[in-house]
Amino acid sequence: MSLPWLRENWQQVLRERQQGKLAHAYCVPWQVDLGSALFVAEWIKLLLCSQAEKRACGECKSCLLHKAGNHPDYYSLASQDGRAISVDQVRELLGKLHNTPNQAGAKVVWLQDAEKLSVTAANALLKTLEEPTRDTYFIVTPERTERLLPTLRSRMQLLRMNTPSAEAIQQWLAQQLGRILTEEEMTACQRYRQRPLALIEWVKSGDYPRDYVAELSAALLANEALPTLAKADWQDWLLATEQWLQELMRVQQGAAQTQLLMPSKQTELQQFLRNRNYNVTDLSSWLQLCYGIRQQTNEQSGLNGPLLLQELWMRWL
Repeated sequence: MSLPWLRENWQQVLRERQQGKLAHAYCVPWQVDLGSALFVAEWIKLLLCSQAEKRACGECKSCLLHKAGNHPDYYSLASQDGRAISVDQVRELLGKLHNTPNQAGAKVVWLQDAEKLSVTAANALLKTLEEPTRDTYFIVTPERTERLLPTLRSRMQLLRMNTPSAEAIQQWLAQQLGRILTEEEMTACQRYRQRPLALIEWVKSGDYPRDYVAELSAALLANEALPTLAKADWQDWLLATEQWLQELMRVQQGAAQTQLLMPSKQTELQQFLRNRNYNVTDLSSWLQLCYGIRQQTNEQSGLNGPLLLQELWMRWL
């Protein structure tokens, strides 16, 4: 595993495989900027390889078939253009899984966008997850695990990608760039701990994204007017709201500065929490409302997302 912060996750997979303890279904939160795409790709190759040890050999017939994109025992299912994954799509997939493996090895299913499974599609999948066919493995990658049906989540083993420390990212980034980092870059390593793969591209180009979290935090801490929401960027503000609430929860729970996105703001955030008399239960409740807005607007066309977020802000600020 080329990304050092994912090596512990990789060792877990290898250990379970060597001990014959692999679960039949794993739920892996889809975090591309943390390396989930690379991790899942390597994992699929490992499961399909007929001679794998610590990684796929890349040379056996099974590896060559997968590399060519026509392995008969590999299946993928994903949302098309953001639409719901239908029960017919799931039933078609499950029908194929009853066939005998072509390569006399494992059958591997990569279920992408799993949060977009319709209720009937998710229920159709449940029985197979309860009683999987032999040597069949599901890798399920939702963007948000909380949007999966609880019954579906309970039948999978959750594998969260490790988030590296700021120091680990600084070391990795310096190695990748072949030079000492600037103060700005070192600060960015703390701010974007969950997005190291995006960070390296921003550092190379010198083009950092707009920091919605910092802007929202500045407005709230200074008791200034809240940002104006527009259709073009309201979802960026929604994500910033989620991240800011998560930061407040870390501060409220006494997390170390190394665990914070904005460690320089720790004292101000502590004072903000005292002034407002907010507790973790309050913050968690508002965070769930943010998730609800995201789910509603994804599932129902025509909803006024900016208005829903504005109303949420007004409710708790």
